[in-house]
Amino acid sequence: MKKLIKKILETRLAPLFIIFSGIFLAFIISVSSPKPKKGIEFPKPTPVFYEILKKQNVTLKIKTNGEVKPLNEINLISQVSGKIVDAADEFVDGGIIQANTPLVWIDDRDYKLAVISAESNVAKAKKLLEREIAESELAKRDWEELGIGDANPLTLRIPQLKEAEANVNAANANLERAKLNLERTIVTLPFEGIIKKKITGIGQFVGAGSILASAFSTEQVLIALPLTDTELSYLGVPLAYQGEFNSSPIVNFYSYVSDKKYGWKGSITRTAGSIDPPTRLVYVYAEVMNPYDQTPPLAIGMFVDAEIEGKTINDAFLIPNSSITNDGAIYTIDNENYLRIKKIEIFGVVNDYLVVKGDINEGMRVVASPLNTAEEGMALTPILLDKDIGG
Repeated sequence: MKKLIKKILETRLAPLFIIFSGIFLAFIISVSSPKPKKGIEFPKPTPVFYEILKKQNVTLKIKTNGEVKPLNEINLISQVSGKIVDAADEFVDGGIIQANTPLVWIDDRDYKLAVISAESNVAKAKKLLEREIAESELAKRDWEELGIGDANPLTLRIPQLKEAEANVNAANANLERAKLNLERTIVTLPFEGIIKKKITGIGQFVGAGSILASAFSTEQVLIALPLTDTELSYLGVPLAYQGEFNSSPIVNFYSYVSDKKYGWKGSITRTAGSIDPPTRLVYVYAEVMNPYDQTPPLAIGMFVDAEIEGKTINDAFLIPNSSITNDGAIYTIDNENYLRIKKIEIFGVVNDYLVVKGDINEGMRVVASPLNTAEEGMALTPILLDKDIGG
């Protein structure tokens, strides 16, 4: 190779060889030289919607649902035996009954005779008692006239007197029982209600203890509402709770009747006092007064949505769910439009907002739209929504 290059250099081709060698060397240098670096490109600011924090007192709301059931439901039972001789027109399935209104009449003739007989026995017992009292007083005077010390009870007829008094008491008791049985031939409902199912009718013989009908009260209804233990804490009541209707947490009930939404108001009056093992839920019980006097009535068997008014959190903030991170912080925007992550404490839920307190202040901007990725200090392009949080 060296000899070949030497021969070329000694010939007339030498100038051309030198030129081509220079071009080749320049090409090699240009290919192997490092390229100049471009300038650092920063990511574009991420557009986000934001809302402005407003400090306020927030009443927690708990949403649940349940079925309307009667507070009182009983079997109407005959307390005496006999044939049913009459019944009220309202004594039918679905009949609306006023409290203590006569519903069923049982043949009372034997019971009237029993009262007359008992009254006679009382009169006889009283006559015997009067006689024993007189004889006892006479025996006492006779003994005192003898003047020979204290008389024994037999001499004064004390045992006979006590027996006569006991007979009077027994006769009076029998009379009261006879009168009570006579009253029981007329069957009434102890509360305002509705006949759920009629079982007997006119002409049928019933024994003491026979079921005549089933009925439920319309004065109050009961709705069992399932809550988690966290939701129960929002109410501010213990696991075992019983309170008065007018001083307990308020519940607003909603349901659709003929495609129209209606509402009713009630109160939480007690809790189940334990956690249901299969569901791990706690049941609270709400009552609604006079549900059948309202339009439309809150009828037995209806399924209703419920919103319970819980405790009030003072000086709190409402934060959109989309602003909460997995580790319990929120996304805020500083004065230079950079993302800042603030730690907060969650106290409850109101609609689609969380009730929080923490390292946040009134007037602070909080991100109200989802972020696929979020890093402390990332640039944002804030876009204000048309309302303040809680405004």
